[in-house]
Amino acid sequence: MSIASARCKRTPALIDGLSWSALALVLAFCALTSLESMLSPHVGVFGSGRDMVLSWLVRIPIFMVMGVTVLITALVVLNAAGRAGRLNPVLAVAAAVAGCLVASVTRYAIGATPAADGPAFILSSFISWFVPAAALVAGYVFYLHTRAVREQVNAAELQRTALEKQQLETRLCLLQAQIEPHFLFNTLSNVRRLCQSDVGAGRTMLAQLARYLRAALPRMRDHDASLADEIELVSAFLGVQKIRMGARLESSIDVPAPLLQARVPSMMLATLVENAIKHGIGPLAEGGAIRLAAAREGETLVLSVADTGRGFAAASGSGVGLANIRARLGAQYGERATLRFEANSPRGVLATIRLPWIRGEERS
Repeated sequence: MSIASARCKRTPALIDGLSWSALALVLAFCALTSLESMLSPHVGVFGSGRDMVLSWLVRIPIFMVMGVTVLITALVVLNAAGRAGRLNPVLAVAAAVAGCLVASVTRYAIGATPAADGPAFILSSFISWFVPAAALVAGYVFYLHTRAVREQVNAAELQRTALEKQQLETRLCLLQAQIEPHFLFNTLSNVRRLCQSDVGAGRTMLAQLARYLRAALPRMRDHDASLADEIELVSAFLGVQKIRMGARLESSIDVPAPLLQARVPSMMLATLVENAIKHGIGPLAEGGAIRLAAAREGETLVLSVADTGRGFAAASGSGVGLANIRARLGAQYGERATLRFEANSPRGVLATIRLPWIRGEERS
């Protein structure tokens, strides 16, 4: 922003508040005032209806000149004093006096004055217009003050919304940062143990780990990702775990192609898969199977991770990873998203996430 434009923004608009609706109100007021003047006993015009209408129409432009002059002059005085000055009663009276005086002089200057009155008409015109001018100024002081209050309320609301958004983003970043070392340290620990017992398998596992990191690292700081990216991440993670567990771990992924572009919280599915392996399948000598599925129900996306592990235990449904999921769902979607655990058939646990359906192009 240039210095000149910054100065222009700081300079108050001297006719702030002037609008077509205001001019329309002034026109209506002037039309009624001219009609009253025409029908008054000492100035009244009597005759045919046509003559009375013409006399009324002739007076309207004169009164309109005065009304607009009062309005603009009063606005200049009020706006020159700034927002605080508009609430000053002395300033409001001064604006009415100035508007009425300028309007009377303007009417005399353009020749819309009875020839017999001369300059003395300025005083009589000032007196007759002071009450309407005062009412006009009082109305505009109220209008400008009300608008200023409304602008302050809107600005406060915008600031509150921006602050809430910033707090939400900060909270999501903290929750996301909490889960990153959880995955990495567990996986590296598995690689280290395997390398001590089977070097060949350890090398293969390192290759799978590299695949996992290539999928995970670019998105670890993102709040959400496409379902396709999350499936790739889970697939890489399962590749690492299958090398460690061998035939003890079976897996399947059932996600229809139209759902792959849906936006989902990043690394959330991987957390559920890891929880199923750690607490469900890992402790069993025979191992088990994991099935990841996705479905759409209207405007809701349903993600499920089912295992055939040992079922509910003390650690199921709790812990850092699952608490992280619940916190992120609540922060990002509120009551529109849920995480639920129930018994799987014939054995194990079924974890289900329900969240709003959002396609990639709908991302804000």
